[in-house]
Amino acid sequence: MSELDAALEQLPIRIWRRLVRTTQSKTQQVEAALLPLGLTMTEFDLLAVLRSLGAAPQQEVARSLLFTEANMSYHAKRLLARGLVTREVAGKRKVMSLTEAGRELVEQALPVVIAIHEEQFSDLSADELFTLRSLLRRLK
Repeated sequence: MSELDAALEQLPIRIWRRLVRTTQSKTQQVEAALLPLGLTMTEFDLLAVLRSLGAAPQQEVARSLLFTEANMSYHAKRLLARGLVTREVAGKRKVMSLTEAGRELVEQALPVVIAIHEEQFSDLSADELFTLRSLLRRLK
């Protein structure tokens, strides 16, 4: 096997490791930035999805976050107990929405998270960002 073949064989693993390291690093940074607001990144993500969707079935929120039913139930109960979301039963569906306190908290957290991600991608041009998005969408 040539050096080029060996390098190409290892390339997907190296790219995967880079993606994981980058994700872990930024996750830690976002978690640390959200801590003073009393939020985990998972809680922020859930609140941000509800901010975007408005009132939405709990299953739809779970699907958009790639949560299992148990995981969604756990986080929903925590946010309900803190008064950040409401959950109404509508037939067989549970519909979640932000409370005023939840809306205020996610609005406070958004600029913090956005600043971290803007810094993360600041060395990329607009074309490179679109290319990166396109490539990531093609991953299986």
